[in-house]
Amino acid sequence: MKTALSQIRQVLQTRQLICPLLGTLLAIGSWAAQAQSNKFEPPINPYLADSPWPMSHRNPYNQASSPLPGPEDGQRLEVSFQEQEFPSITLTYGNPYGNGRRAVYGSTATTMYKLDMNPPGIDNVHRLRKSDVTANGETGAYVVADRNNYLYVPKGKILEKYRDKPDAGIPPQQQELEKAAEFILPDNLLKSSEEYIIGINLTYDGYLVLATNLGLIALLSRDFSKLYPYRLGEEETISNSLAVDEEGGIYVVTSRYMHRLAFDGNQITSRWRADYEHGPDIPWPGRLGIGSGSTPTLMGTGGDQDKFVVFTDGQELTHLVLMWRDKIPDNWTPIAPGKDIRIAAEIPVTFGNNSATRSISEQSVLVSGYGAIVVNNDYRLNTQQWPLLGDFWTILLSGQSYNQPFGVEKFQWDSATKTMKSTWSNNISCPNGIPTMSSASNLAYCIGARDNAWTLEAMDWDTGETVFHRQLGQGPKFNSTYAAAQVGEAADIVSGSFTGVLRIREKSR
Repeated sequence: MKTALSQIRQVLQTRQLICPLLGTLLAIGSWAAQAQSNKFEPPINPYLADSPWPMSHRNPYNQASSPLPGPEDGQRLEVSFQEQEFPSITLTYGNPYGNGRRAVYGSTATTMYKLDMNPPGIDNVHRLRKSDVTANGETGAYVVADRNNYLYVPKGKILEKYRDKPDAGIPPQQQELEKAAEFILPDNLLKSSEEYIIGINLTYDGYLVLATNLGLIALLSRDFSKLYPYRLGEEETISNSLAVDEEGGIYVVTSRYMHRLAFDGNQITSRWRADYEHGPDIPWPGRLGIGSGSTPTLMGTGGDQDKFVVFTDGQELTHLVLMWRDKIPDNWTPIAPGKDIRIAAEIPVTFGNNSATRSISEQSVLVSGYGAIVVNNDYRLNTQQWPLLGDFWTILLSGQSYNQPFGVEKFQWDSATKTMKSTWSNNISCPNGIPTMSSASNLAYCIGARDNAWTLEAMDWDTGETVFHRQLGQGPKFNSTYAAAQVGEAADIVSGSFTGVLRIREKSR
């Protein structure tokens, strides 16, 4: 099997024909083998679906990087599109079926949908209406698939549970979706009718962990029979998801603090709370909330590695922040007077402009090993003064030359000197999407924009040099709209868009 998989990888890397059979074989095992061969790859959560991308941000660490190969320079790339409702943020790959195939699932503000990626393009299998279509659309951005191929997606104060609808008469990849169950957060736990579930993850002992926008953290058993709530500070809000590690840590960044929580089997407790520069009490343009604009990302795994929780702060000139996530080194001192001792690094994000006074990032930090990438989301139009739906227009016009932000910057932690440094910057534009990277191809990718058209951008992970770009097209159809670029299982990139799902892969010959 190992020899066969090596041959398959060689085929991919030499840009030969990618056929359904190879996609099936990749689905069966190569992704896991490649993941475990990388010493920086987190342990596989045994309760997640056995898939290359079982949840938003790919793994419980929220790293958004992948051991699988992506598109490479010199390939003839084709772009496929499947229309969905607005907006499609992240895609989730389910378990492989008995026939080696697997489905891909997505969530919009109003629907769940199921896709078949086995053809060169994208086949829409089924679309199912959600229960509460009036709830805030951002609450359904995050999806988790467990090892039993159940899908969990928030909607308002409801957590919905979906599965394939059993039908012996058709192949499993063509079965429709059905809602298996739902859980409603009890009103007595909520601060107001405006409280909703914003983030979701799955712990390494099999519990769902939820975060609401007003600071409720809750562990929930996957059969919905047990609930363990914990309320953060009264003035704290949450605008992104949360991270977990294999040692029971739950990491939540609020409008005021970074928290590490833990569950002892009976209750959630606080292990530490650390202050950071959260910025003003009103969101910057294009930001979904105040404080940090990023879901926490974990860096470092294994017994001898430095271990951090990584995020961007809320200053006008945003800084990349690393906090020691477990034991602080014995000889460690605060990086500056007044700074929390848990901060390991706080470095300005300038995107190569040393005189910069402003940079804003709403996207989670992309992490692979000790490297971290931040993209610029500082839009140039002041749509806050527009009378109707200012933020909507900010995002819709983010790929236009008069509004788009420019800049990608990579940082690297040096475990010998215990310092974080900027290693490169690139002045390309990744207007609003979450970037990804392939360690097999050593490339970072994002949905970008050039000359008022949307693009796929590929950068060398080590140097930042643009390796290639591929024009996708103009208009909302190709606008990533805060969606994640994801490395698929057929050396492809998939991404949600304003009106659907994109797939970029080598053209079949």
